[in-house]
Amino acid sequence: MKALRKLWLRKFYKIKLGKHIFINIWFFPVALCSFLGGYWKFFFTGFLVALMHELAHVACALALKIPVSHITIFPFGINAKLKTEYIKNSGKEFFIAFSGPFLNLFLFWIATAISIFVSNEIVSFFADINLAICVINLIPALPLDGGRMLKSIVASKYGIIPAHNFVHKMSKISIFLIGIFTIIILFAGKFNFSLVLIFSFLLNNLSYEESLISHIAFKEIIKNHCKLKDSQILPAKIFCATEDSFASGIIRRLGCDYFLIVHVNNHDSKIVKTLTETQILSALTAHGIRIRYKDI
Repeated sequence: MKALRKLWLRKFYKIKLGKHIFINIWFFPVALCSFLGGYWKFFFTGFLVALMHELAHVACALALKIPVSHITIFPFGINAKLKTEYIKNSGKEFFIAFSGPFLNLFLFWIATAISIFVSNEIVSFFADINLAICVINLIPALPLDGGRMLKSIVASKYGIIPAHNFVHKMSKISIFLIGIFTIIILFAGKFNFSLVLIFSFLLNNLSYEESLISHIAFKEIIKNHCKLKDSQILPAKIFCATEDSFASGIIRRLGCDYFLIVHVNNHDSKIVKTLTETQILSALTAHGIRIRYKDI
């Protein structure tokens, strides 16, 4: 009953505009306040910039043949959702994440050039908001573009699960520093709503990213038996492990675009057996995470 109530509320808060666009109902009172307060030009200019930022992600994703699920308009921003929870190709993920800040930086240069010849507060604000969105999105924290770009770079070398773990830790550090900076600004007597909003957004997202790591690992384990069959050819990563070490350590090294091979060494550092990741994961599934390499 509780789950149904949550689902109903989620649907109630969203209005469907076409097949792939949703709008949160709280957008309308916020937009109305902008008219009543006389700052609607700045409000909708900011929304236009946010929309172009997300459309850059969408255009890049579609160009790279990554399907897009929908776009949701929120009171303080716009979010484009891909159909897949994570992108297996680290190069594609990097370019999709990079496209948004790149467009903002390009628009900032254009608006700055125009402002030299045209003195207009909206043009100046357009330049400022593009630069601000570009800089904020380059923060190395998930789900911001900077975090996704960093994750794709790490994933290309170490695999998607180690990359998620690493960037998740970096996100904690970034959020901590933003929190400290926000507190300093508050004590200085200069309340900054934008900083509070960014800090709250990133902090709220931490638990989701943490659960996503486990979900990715789980999906990789389930699909492992057909990974090599589907791809036919995959690059291999070779590791050495002692006989007495726990086989569960392989889980954090799993990746979508490579296949693991483990050489098991005895106390004399001689290879006594060679195991594939499929063999190891099958043993973990059958006997539990406490199984050691010597028992497989």
